[in-house]
Amino acid sequence: MIRSVLALLLVLAVLPATIGCSSTGKVDISKLPDPPSTKTLVDNHNERLENLDTLWARVSVRAKGTYDDGSTYEEQGEGHLQIVRPDRISLSIGKLGETYFVFGASESQYWSFNLADADRKVMLIGAMDKVTRGKAAALGLPVHPSELIPLSGLSRIELAQAGGTRWREDGKAVGFITPASWGTTATWFDPSTMLVVQTQAFDEYGELIATAELSRYKDASIPGQLPVKVPGKIEITTPNDDGFVRIETSGPESRDIRSMVFQPERLQRGYRVDEVIDLDDPIDESPDQEQSTAP
Repeated sequence: MIRSVLALLLVLAVLPATIGCSSTGKVDISKLPDPPSTKTLVDNHNERLENLDTLWARVSVRAKGTYDDGSTYEEQGEGHLQIVRPDRISLSIGKLGETYFVFGASESQYWSFNLADADRKVMLIGAMDKVTRGKAAALGLPVHPSELIPLSGLSRIELAQAGGTRWREDGKAVGFITPASWGTTATWFDPSTMLVVQTQAFDEYGELIATAELSRYKDASIPGQLPVKVPGKIEITTPNDDGFVRIETSGPESRDIRSMVFQPERLQRGYRVDEVIDLDDPIDESPDQEQSTAP
């Protein structure tokens, strides 16, 4: 299960590469009224999330897809999502009270734990300032690890970086483009609720590499404050694949989150990891030394 969930879940996935297209229906968006201004969307979004410093929620995950050999799989798991804005995130997945997989990122590091095999628990870790596409791919990520919170629709948006608004091609959402670590991000809003309904990541060439559909918003309780609406469902798909990953949250709330959740070295000891793979270690590509034979 863990390998399949990692490959699909952390992709925060991809739809056919047409910007903002989530429907096959044709809509003449030129006949629609002018969309809300960028300032209106950004101010409303940032004001809604202003008091949400942290987010804790139980999650259920359902993954369905096809392996490279053509065989299919369908798996389910439960776990927890923990976020400390702006840049710390942890997602754990397991079954029957046992944790099988953990992904995390902070302002300085990103990591994953594969704990499915009790005899070989493996940790991958890398420095955020040294991350490359290849290193991110080792964790199943086509996007920069720091982009996961923005793709969940829970990051603050800088007005000065946001482009002009436009209608999505299906006429059901309005949004804009912002710069990202390896390209750009499109953020799409429901024009009636002003909630984020879709986010998309594009590479530096403008190719779509990741999409998250956000829906079924729920109130996240905040001590001493009004609740904040957060996505209750995130639907993820991958290109050229009929599979999906569905993440559903329950009991979202803002609460104190233990610091060790974002300290991979402490987690390594707690999970009793057997093998640590430092993604920043240089790869030894020198040929094996052969024994010479005297003529």
